[in-house]
Amino acid sequence: MLRRIVLVAALAAVVGCGDPNAGVGIEVVDGHVVRVIASGDHEGAKYQRLAVQLDGSLYRGEVVELEWDGRRALNENGFLSPGDRVLLTLSREGNVRTYTISEIVRLPSLWPFVVLLAIALVAVGRWKGVASLAGLGASIAVFLLAVLPAVRSGDDPLLATLLGSIGVLVVAVFVVHGFNRKSVAALLGTLGALVLVLVLAAVAVSIARITGLGTEDAIFVFVGSAGKIDMPRLVLAGVVVGSLGALVDMAVGQASSVWELSVTSELRGQRLYLSALNVGRDHIGSLVNTLALAYFGGALPLIVLVSLGFQPLSVSVNSEEITQSVMAVLIASIGLVLCVPLTTAIAVALADRAKR
Repeated sequence: MLRRIVLVAALAAVVGCGDPNAGVGIEVVDGHVVRVIASGDHEGAKYQRLAVQLDGSLYRGEVVELEWDGRRALNENGFLSPGDRVLLTLSREGNVRTYTISEIVRLPSLWPFVVLLAIALVAVGRWKGVASLAGLGASIAVFLLAVLPAVRSGDDPLLATLLGSIGVLVVAVFVVHGFNRKSVAALLGTLGALVLVLVLAAVAVSIARITGLGTEDAIFVFVGSAGKIDMPRLVLAGVVVGSLGALVDMAVGQASSVWELSVTSELRGQRLYLSALNVGRDHIGSLVNTLALAYFGGALPLIVLVSLGFQPLSVSVNSEEITQSVMAVLIASIGLVLCVPLTTAIAVALADRAKR
């Protein structure tokens, strides 16, 4: 059954993505580097002259000479070697075809880590590990097949994300942990905390005057969608998704603590609640710290840029990108802290009812 779920989720994700080389007004062709003709520095900028063979289109097998430079070749880690796969952008002017290296094909290099993750999950988690893989596949499928198409078509990004998040929650909790009172407590606790996160984030976006256009990527999204996407609500959707994993972790941990204490002791009611709450307090500190480090780890290049002092510090720290990151950490942390007493109360009520 679990194998079928994983297979269906994977196939659905692939079908939902469509042609990976398709774009609006852009023609992309697969290719690979045959040999490096020359490499070095040109007026302080690194470059390579490459012979690249086309692996797609009507001109498959043709070899073209191209130059690889710019921001992706600023250091040797961005240099290419024979056999490396690349994506070429094709432009036409009459009968003349011009190719440009658009990007390196990087994703296949991560497959060994995917396999290693699967092996580690199955070896350590046994059936729970297999179930978590199924939940992961289904979660990815929900976002690829439901959330992204809805946002892309101009629907409310926040509503689409909320509905998708609820679907992901149901799958992640019930597939991995089974359909039982403990899972119901974790699900209800997560949903309650998620509502709090959403309300607080909406207030923060309004007070901090967040437009959702603080980065180049956000501007491209807004322009590319012809202004159909509500960018502040997309920011709210991002906070919801960014908080979801930590909230599920906290809620499941609290529900499990309550159940273990309930089964292995005579604790009930208030005594059970206070004992489980003590476990949650230990969990809060480490998880809030993990959440903050994860957010700021993603923004590390921006933080280093601020430290270089190209702009006055007062301007840099008040930029929308910095403010948005700090806001996301604060709101997610508040939701995480409040998730503990909420989930614990729900789990205790269900555990006491089960005992009766």
